Amino acid sequence: MANAMSGKDVLGKHWQWFFISLSVVVGIYLKIMNPWDSVFISWIGTRLSGNDPWFYYRLVENCLNNFPSRIWFDAFTNYPYGTYTHFGPFLVYFGVILAKLAGASDSESIRHVLAFIPAIGGILLVFPVYLLTKEIFDKKAGVIAALLVIIVPGQLLHRSILSFNDHHIWEVFWMITTLAIFTYSVNLWKGSSMQENIKNRNSILAPIFAGIVLGAYLDTWAPGFIVGLIILFYVFLVYLLKKWLATETENLAGIGIIMFLVAALVYLPFSFKYHMFSTVKYSPFQLLLLILSAGVLTTFYFLDTLGKKGYYRKLGVKEEYGFTLIILVIGLIMIAGVALIAPEFFGKLANIVGVLQKKGGALTVAEIQPFFNQGGQFSLAPAWYHFSMTFFFAIPGMIYTIYLFVRERKSSYLLVLIWGFAMLIALAGQNRFAYYFGVVSAFFAAVMLDTLLRKFRFYDAIGSIISNNSRELKRIGYGKIVISILIVFILFYPTFVAADEQSKNAVGGINKQWYSTLVWMRENTPNKEMYEKFYYEHYKQPENPKEPYPYYPEGVYGVMSWWDYGHWITAIAHRIPNANPFQQGIGNKYNHVPGSAPFFTAFNESEANEIADKLGVKFVVSDVEMATGKFYAMAVWAEGTLEKAGKMYYAGPGYVYITPTGQLGIAFSKLNIPAGAKVLTVLNTPSENYYRTMEAKLHIMDGNGLKRYRMVYESEFEAKNGLTIELLYRYIYDSIYAKGNFVPVTSTGYVKVFEYVKGAKITGKVGNVTEVKISTTITTNQNRTFVYQQTTTVNNGVFEFTVPYAQDTVYPVKATEYTITAGKMTKTVSISDEDVENGNVIRVDFT
Repeated sequence: MANAMSGKDVLGKHWQWFFISLSVVVGIYLKIMNPWDSVFISWIGTRLSGNDPWFYYRLVENCLNNFPSRIWFDAFTNYPYGTYTHFGPFLVYFGVILAKLAGASDSESIRHVLAFIPAIGGILLVFPVYLLTKEIFDKKAGVIAALLVIIVPGQLLHRSILSFNDHHIWEVFWMITTLAIFTYSVNLWKGSSMQENIKNRNSILAPIFAGIVLGAYLDTWAPGFIVGLIILFYVFLVYLLKKWLATETENLAGIGIIMFLVAALVYLPFSFKYHMFSTVKYSPFQLLLLILSAGVLTTFYFLDTLGKKGYYRKLGVKEEYGFTLIILVIGLIMIAGVALIAPEFFGKLANIVGVLQKKGGALTVAEIQPFFNQGGQFSLAPAWYHFSMTFFFAIPGMIYTIYLFVRERKSSYLLVLIWGFAMLIALAGQNRFAYYFGVVSAFFAAVMLDTLLRKFRFYDAIGSIISNNSRELKRIGYGKIVISILIVFILFYPTFVAADEQSKNAVGGINKQWYSTLVWMRENTPNKEMYEKFYYEHYKQPENPKEPYPYYPEGVYGVMSWWDYGHWITAIAHRIPNANPFQQGIGNKYNHVPGSAPFFTAFNESEANEIADKLGVKFVVSDVEMATGKFYAMAVWAEGTLEKAGKMYYAGPGYVYITPTGQLGIAFSKLNIPAGAKVLTVLNTPSENYYRTMEAKLHIMDGNGLKRYRMVYESEFEAKNGLTIELLYRYIYDSIYAKGNFVPVTSTGYVKVFEYVKGAKITGKVGNVTEVKISTTITTNQNRTFVYQQTTTVNNGVFEFTVPYAQDTVYPVKATEYTITAGKMTKTVSISDEDVENGNVIRVDFT
């Protein structure tokens, strides 16, 4: 009987682990099993999702070849400048250690290991979420929060799923773990003085561990100091409200001081990787902020001690007012002192809020757009997608927690309220913080559900069912049980269904066309051997990072593409992109900054050539998305505002229709749609200016007529049959703007690679004609053909062409002999790769 009771007691004490284990099992299903087939696929082996995971793969691969050293300045991106990396050491070394443990050494096996890391972080997240909720409320609320956080859809799910190996999920993990262990430390230290807790081994270990975790957060993401500021602000408010809160403050100060100093030690080895103050790179800024935070708490402690010893009363001021007054005065003095002594540091600190509001081209980046904005209007639709029902329980949960704080005066409520509202403000400013608010949403939704279940005595009902107490069950009432079950269903079911559906389709990123193109580029573009060696080197840091990197080996060149694709070019092609997903190398027209945006939106070839020469461009890579849907982003970055870009490159909405007889058409008004026609789609119609841009000339027109850009490779098509946006763009050009120079209305290579060459000069004398034409038929590696042609005027009996294609070429895109037509006379000529690469002159005289 005693043993049976003991087992029952154990079950009653540790029941929560069943539900936490259930959370882990659900996490494995959603984050690993559901996306499995989208990650491990035949044409690539293991596909990493998105963009940044490919750069982490690059860092891990390099570190494995140079262990234990890792890259802090990377010359293999943002050509010709390179860049200081802001990706922290935690995820790099975690990936390296796991790869070594798994025996992964080749590229595919390394990616295979890295693919599991975000899912590990997402599944482990249930533990600190449970701990934080339990320490502030109780086990029941903690269990609900753990079950919810694993099924929150949207960004939190997407960033913690198989293959998305980025630091985002670990940012969330370390932030919540810091808050959880800090709160645990506060609860552990209650009832004993700071001196007693410091002497107690078990008590002192808790804030030390909190410091280690805070340091790990910074070592994952340099701006992670934000959680330290949240805690610092919380302690400050507790000190100001200590009489009303009836809270002992000295333990808070002691825990915080230990935590910040330990975090400083953990961060110290990486604190001078960037030589200037920076909030996002590994610089002394974070180290100084941690030390200053410990100093501020030390000041709080001593000011509070002075009050307890009666110093304020001697000045004729009540203790609570005296502390408030002096802390505010000293705070202002400290702020002014930092601003005067370290203006750069102060500027970085003051500009933290600037991360919330972006302007211009930055607003085309999906993850940094305002969250509650859809089509320029306030909308809760994004909240439903990213949090499902948890958001609509969480907001009342936050309001209810405010009520609890006012009623119970429990200081830990204040901590989570500061955290929750800080994340809500960040979310409103930028969509990307949805992955942070996902945890906030789960936490406060759990608070709300727990409150409702208590209100309807659901827990008592469960206890009565377990103990078979039918009398108590009747007293509670079956109606309350039904309502409770319904509330649980309303919260959990749609949230899980959304997560289940999204997790099956969450893996995105590189497709087969891009991957095959970059593999081809790695193997078939110049200086392969040099690049293979240079890719795995560690690079000497430049004396002036604003100047071109001076230590590149001979033969290095840039690859121009849109910034989205920069990390793929680095990690897969082993070539150096001019622009990358750090939003480097984009440039603009309005300030005449060379980069990918002004290059692709240039209205003539000479403008593009000037940018290419400044940035050392050798190859240009375009895809169908750059030519269609993503073009608006290039335009906004180039012009500075969405409004200006819209007016410059688009003609307004167009209604694409098909008539009953199968004829395709486009109308700029519904009134102009023929009777009986079916509208296929509505698109923002490109204007004539669009077709003047380099991007349109390269991708829509295949580079036809360009003098110094030749296609050297194209991938498989987007679709060989069916209506595509590229096909519509070609149809619109032919219908409205072609003026006789038509392009085939068909889909072409999804990705196209062009080489920037000097171009061979074909010149000669000609008789009594005013213009001369040159043409050749190009056959791509996909067996697609198109005609390349130019027309030039004759000056003083001499014509001249600059042409980029060669007949004798190493590339798989082949050209027939050029045909030169002058009046009724024709001649043919063949040129070589050497001719177009060196700008050789070939004479073809007609007289």
